[in-house]
Amino acid sequence: MDNSSIQGQFSQILTAAKQRRGDLSVDSMIVSSHLSQMRTFILRRGIEFYAEQDSFGTRKEFISKVVEDNMLEMKMESIVDYFLCDGQGLFYFRPTGDNYQLLFFPKDSYRAYRGQSGELESVVLIYSFNIQRSNVLNTYPSQNGNGGTKKWIQLKVYRDKIEQTISDEKIEFENNMGGGLMPFKMPGSTETLINTLGYIPAVEVFNHMDCTGESTGNGEFDWLANQILYHDELVRNIRKNLKFFGNPTLVSSRPKHDIVESGDENTFRPTISSQAGFAPIAGLGGSTRNSQPFGTSGIDGQIRVPRVIANLEPTDRVQYMTPDSVSGDQNLYVKQYRSEIRLALGGVDDIDITTAQTAYEIKTLYGRVAATAEKKARALFTYGLCRLFSMMIYTEEELFKKSFAAVEGLTEPAIPLPEDFKDVSEFEIASADYQEAIAIFSKTRDELMRVKLDSGEIPAGVTGLIPDGSSSVDWRWMGEVFEESTDDILNNSIVVRNLQELGVDSIEALKYLFPGKTDEERAAMLSGYPFRMVQQTQQSINSFIGLLGNLYQLPHPQMPDKPLAADPNLDLTGFLYRSLEFLRKELSYSGSYKPDSAGPTPTELSAADQLRAARGAPVRDEPELSIPGINGTAGDSPNAGLPGTGPGSAGFGSGGESMAAGLSGSKRKFEYKQPLPGPGFTLRIPDNSNTAGPNATQLGFNGSFGSPDLQSPSFNPGLLGIGSEPAGAAGSSTRSSTGERRVPKRSKRRKS
Repeated sequence: MDNSSIQGQFSQILTAAKQRRGDLSVDSMIVSSHLSQMRTFILRRGIEFYAEQDSFGTRKEFISKVVEDNMLEMKMESIVDYFLCDGQGLFYFRPTGDNYQLLFFPKDSYRAYRGQSGELESVVLIYSFNIQRSNVLNTYPSQNGNGGTKKWIQLKVYRDKIEQTISDEKIEFENNMGGGLMPFKMPGSTETLINTLGYIPAVEVFNHMDCTGESTGNGEFDWLANQILYHDELVRNIRKNLKFFGNPTLVSSRPKHDIVESGDENTFRPTISSQAGFAPIAGLGGSTRNSQPFGTSGIDGQIRVPRVIANLEPTDRVQYMTPDSVSGDQNLYVKQYRSEIRLALGGVDDIDITTAQTAYEIKTLYGRVAATAEKKARALFTYGLCRLFSMMIYTEEELFKKSFAAVEGLTEPAIPLPEDFKDVSEFEIASADYQEAIAIFSKTRDELMRVKLDSGEIPAGVTGLIPDGSSSVDWRWMGEVFEESTDDILNNSIVVRNLQELGVDSIEALKYLFPGKTDEERAAMLSGYPFRMVQQTQQSINSFIGLLGNLYQLPHPQMPDKPLAADPNLDLTGFLYRSLEFLRKELSYSGSYKPDSAGPTPTELSAADQLRAARGAPVRDEPELSIPGINGTAGDSPNAGLPGTGPGSAGFGSGGESMAAGLSGSKRKFEYKQPLPGPGFTLRIPDNSNTAGPNATQLGFNGSFGSPDLQSPSFNPGLLGIGSEPAGAAGSSTRSSTGERRVPKRSKRRKS
């Protein structure tokens, strides 16, 4: 079987599991069983997202509203299936009115392009939607089952803009003819919008990340494709054997028509007229009962043996033979093979649990499944949805600041742009004034916010979330797969009490009893009066005081005229202070505040680029890709040593320097100024057809005077004339009106 056939059959198994399609021919249930097990242990009783710091309680309400409005809980099972099968996915959100639209895109529905330092530079999304038309003739070319029309949309998301293309035809990522020809024009109508966020509102998640980088995600079952297909073939053969050999076979020495009759006991024997359908003279119509020929299958497709078989001779033999459709070795091998595949996937075969006898052993055996699922959940939630919610909170806090300043009558100074000034000195003066004005504006706004928040009065018209330090978001399970019994809860409470008696503080000890709660929530739970803790602490203080009284009554062995308490090595004052400090802490637990620098912030546009994006102008402050050999000019030449390309005895193109002037040294950069792209990254090259490539100064294109260039005036005076402009100049006749240079026919390579 060739590789394409294997990939086709395996993709059919994955498609049937992801889309839950029953019309595909799949016999192996390994993929579906493993996905079901992972869904159970990844989602458990539900997922709750919460802000790690929520002093005002508004962040929890905001996250809950986004989750409910997008029905995220209903979509999580399908998201887990696609994430595990594809190995990667992308979460994307978009502001829609007062809320956010949250979407998940599988591997085949998006393309992510990153910058040189690994951050997202652009994202391309493709999906379909349906529209309803009253005229059925307008449903061409693609019609869905509800009589509507299917359309496709493509989103190209950049930091400054969003390009939306809606088409009646299906949009593909590789929309070209191949063979080096010009690409097709993108079908449909395109609309360009302003990205008001200033950053890419998307997070890419990966499963089974490669050890070399984070931009390559592997599917859960890809590396076991051959084993899963082989198991599918084994199960298919077993099903064929059961179908063929499952019913007993009648073995007899008598003729078939003597012992086998039709399945219907009241079988109508066929006649010539009934089979031919002759009509009577009365015109009542022909006979329509066409009975089955004698001895063929009955209604149920089976043959039936009469209850009584007569006229048997002593030498006749009639008996049933039941063959072994599935041998014991074959069944055991398939079971072991299935268990090995599930073990390699990090799960447990639920049907074949033979190593566990008690409930505790079964729960321990499923610990491997829980550990595997927790890694998948962390990749999907911690590095996916939690970062997405952090971006939303960051955006809402920025909206709060802007709306608060607008309500309070504060006007944010406009940042000056260098393209708005004819003189550089005027721009420098305006920039200095802006820095001073924005500092005063920020200070005034922050002081007013602090006063309003301390008083507890938020002005009407202010929207967004109140700035509250770190914007980090975390997640937790709302319940475990295996419910804890009363004995388990009692044992955990005993552990908590024993830890407290050892001196462990209550917040740390309560992790054994409430592992899913945060430290702030545990501190809020301890707002009551711990009478047992106070009683035990008071008894310990009384013990220290009684011991101190005894020390004052006993004389010192070395100094009989002084008591033992006079010895500085026997000072018990510190013990009394520590007992009171412990009691004070147990009676006054409170949450901790995290600074703003602790939370992740998205990489957004500068203030100047945001103003340019609002005007519809291209951005200018974005870092450009600079890698030698791709489009960078830093460092040594990639073709160093070749004639006319770099340092050497014939160093053509060295900036007009004389060959006798020696070799020019290379300019080096600091490593933090020249980041490397991560393994597997797809870098976004700017869409500029006139960008000079790595061979821009090669022979035959745009060399300088004195170089053996076919388009150089000094080399070919008959073509351009003595003293004319060199090739590549602004007024050169070798360039077209669009700025693109024409290549002469003689310099074109002949196609082989």
